[in-house]
Amino acid sequence: MTLIHNYIYKEIVLLTLAVIGVLTFLLVGLELFKVMELILYTDLPLWLTAKFIWLLIPFELTLTIPTGLLAAVMIVFGRMSSDRELLALKATGIGLAPIVAPVVIWATVLMLFDFWLIASVNPECRKEYNGMKHEILTNNPRDLFTPEMVLDKIPGMLIYFSSKNGTTLQNVLIWELDDQNHRSSAVRADSATLDLDVEHQQLVINLVNARGEDYSSDGDMLKTQPGARSSQAPVTRSLASFYDKPQRHLAWMTLPEINDVIFAMQSAPPGEQASPYLTELQARVSFSLACFTFIVVGLPLAIQTQRRETSVGVILTIVIAGLYMLLGEVGRALKTKAGLYPELIIWAPNIVFQAIGFWLFYRANRK
Repeated sequence: MTLIHNYIYKEIVLLTLAVIGVLTFLLVGLELFKVMELILYTDLPLWLTAKFIWLLIPFELTLTIPTGLLAAVMIVFGRMSSDRELLALKATGIGLAPIVAPVVIWATVLMLFDFWLIASVNPECRKEYNGMKHEILTNNPRDLFTPEMVLDKIPGMLIYFSSKNGTTLQNVLIWELDDQNHRSSAVRADSATLDLDVEHQQLVINLVNARGEDYSSDGDMLKTQPGARSSQAPVTRSLASFYDKPQRHLAWMTLPEINDVIFAMQSAPPGEQASPYLTELQARVSFSLACFTFIVVGLPLAIQTQRRETSVGVILTIVIAGLYMLLGEVGRALKTKAGLYPELIIWAPNIVFQAIGFWLFYRANRK
């Protein structure tokens, strides 16, 4: 059995690490694409850009570790089943449980590592990541202004201009937005200068030869009315409004911190709902079991499909992981609906998939 276990360990571990590496690289790249404008136009030093990437990795690993394990199981055991290797092992009197024991041990190691990331590392990294974005936006807001691109980083307005020379903008158009983010009015200016009021933490846009336009509430652009005119018109925005930085954000709280909040709410007067915190607590514990759940459903499914093609394993991995994530998001979406017990609904993915997996195991072991 030692030789068999070493063979399975080698196949599963190497393929799991390879898939995790590829998926993490792709997901980090997608996340960086979302903040590429922030990185490119604020002239960040190389070490700060590297730190951005480093802080993204733990979050992506919480997703790619269980998915990578599932993909490795589907591919390796699908091939072994197709090549009749499992049938040959069972013919020698070896049951299915001893054969999959290395996978269970490997999944347990990954599950504990994933739990550590979810409980402590990922919240701290996300807090620091968002803190860095906040600091960059508030300290270097002028660097975000790019010619011939609509700037949407300032709440309540959209800004477009044709060219930029230092802190001077040419042919400026500013749209004011209402509470529903609909354009309510506009201001055109021949030019504008950008000033940073550090004392009052404000960005000041000084418009030159400004002409206003008022839009109709029904959105009909034909009803646009000319507004006020001014040779000099300052527009100010608080730097604090550029990026929301709440003091207590669920995604930035470690598991012990969430637990402390829940206990504090039990002795405090009625006020803030405990349901979101209970749901988040249960969601993190539940999702940390994804590695175990995925091998429970993936192993018998791979054995019974008996396909050695990598594409089949990849497709099944995407389907299983996608359904698992979707069911988990349903529970999170109901976190404010205390009457529906979202902290219990969040366990539905593990319960459903493990029930299916154990039933498939039972069938596979009888064959």
